[in-house]
Amino acid sequence: MKIYHGTNVAFGAIDLKLCPPDRDFGQGFYCTNIRKHAQERAEDKVAKDGGTAVVLEYEFDWKEFENRNPILKIKRFENVSAEWAQFIMFHRLRKADEAQHNYDVVEGPVANDKMFRQFQLFADNRIKLSEFVSRLKFREATHQIAFCTERALDALLDYNQPPRYKIEALVAELTVMLMQDRNISKVNAMEIVYHSAIFAQLADEKKGYYLKPASKIYELLKQELINSNSNLHG
Repeated sequence: MKIYHGTNVAFGAIDLKLCPPDRDFGQGFYCTNIRKHAQERAEDKVAKDGGTAVVLEYEFDWKEFENRNPILKIKRFENVSAEWAQFIMFHRLRKADEAQHNYDVVEGPVANDKMFRQFQLFADNRIKLSEFVSRLKFREATHQIAFCTERALDALLDYNQPPRYKIEALVAELTVMLMQDRNISKVNAMEIVYHSAIFAQLADEKKGYYLKPASKIYELLKQELINSNSNLHG
């Protein structure tokens, strides 16, 4: 799928320090899978700060993203809930000396300006948590995903590299693994990789092998080499 970021200026590098600290899920780079909402966000930015409405697009697949980045701490709110509401209230109202959550990525519904009145009532203890959540459940469907750490941003940008760069990076990793496992030179290791059936699979972008973690590709390569040796001595 694609996720979108609406802004008033096109950019390449992302600086988390420039992101507002009091958003729903704290400081982070926010995207949505609803293009219309990203476009509206961009137009709001233009109306406030000038510039030109721009919607940046990123490829994103949760399963692949998590498989390739198992060290990332991820929090996903499937829908409006008491936990979601309390999480947002804390980050919208937290003091400067209060640290935000320790997740790399957070996903869930948006608490937009249309909901702000309800947040105020809840913050002032004028409605109970159950009533607060109930009122929010009937709002328009929304979505946001916040990349809150440098390693989360690196993972997103790495996922969106052109396939040829990912393939080159994988070949380099496979080469190093072979060198270490077999105690062979870089030239010999590269020769083995480039002449393998696994490399042929990697080079075929349509097969999507380049999206797999290097460790899994290396296991396939090792099995291929074991089978090849068995056939030679069979």
